[in-house]
Amino acid sequence: MRDFGQTNIFDDVIREDETFVIVVQEVAGSGARLQKRVLREYPGLKMEGMKNLYEHLKDVYLEEAFSEDGKYFDITVYTNEDYAGENVYAHTKRHKNSKVWTTTPK
Repeated sequence: MRDFGQTNIFDDVIREDETFVIVVQEVAGSGARLQKRVLREYPGLKMEGMKNLYEHLKDVYLEEAFSEDGKYFDITVYTNEDYAGENVYAHTKRHKNSKVWTTTPK
């Protein structure tokens, strides 16, 4: 992850005491019946811990097997301990049958 990740365009600076939440999900199903299933949730992380855990999770879920109807793994980092879209700091996906993480621009 870059030093600044995908920061909210309205946030000039991440606070020095900022905390982060990392949520790992698997998206499964087909067509309009996709469902997200939370696999892991890590709240209360400081910047350094968040960066280290984020990289570790990307390594772990690069090799993790998908469920039978799994489509992709999704790792999202939120700021402010809030899961709102405007608080997304970083977001990446790995699709089934791929060994590459893709980032989604904010």
